[in-house]
Amino acid sequence: MRLLLAITLTGMALWASPATSAEDPASPAWIGKRVNLFMTLCPATAPSFGRFNAAARGNGFRPGFKSDQIYKETEIVASIRNVSGRCDCLVSFGTDNPKLAANMILKRLLSKYGSRFQADDDPESLGLIKTTDGKLSVQVVTTHEAKGQWIGAVVHGKKQCPA
Repeated sequence: MRLLLAITLTGMALWASPATSAEDPASPAWIGKRVNLFMTLCPATAPSFGRFNAAARGNGFRPGFKSDQIYKETEIVASIRNVSGRCDCLVSFGTDNPKLAANMILKRLLSKYGSRFQADDDPESLGLIKTTDGKLSVQVVTTHEAKGQWIGAVVHGKKQCPA
């Protein structure tokens, strides 16, 4: 699973490029905006991800050249896709500080879900979100490409993605 996420993240990184902005891509403000998008698109629409498309449009995401991915600015990519019969929700973005981004995601999950966010025995998992459909695994993958550093955060669902 981690390899599949890394391949997906690499594909996204090769197409997109970091946005030019007055903000520093390593700053907490820059990263915080992107972590908020992950929280709004993936954990907030889980476990069915039925509200994913509406949440994405409401946050300014637009379709890109690949039909299963949507984009905001130039380096924020999101998608839901069926993997092994289950829906995964992925948000990736460029950053100069992927460690800070991963820590911010963990803190946001702990803050939002409290005791419903638990440790996972799987060393590749950041933790589990307890939902009405069961426990959903959350993973974070980082990669370094020629165009910069990338982080991808994914929530693994239990059912097929919505049509």
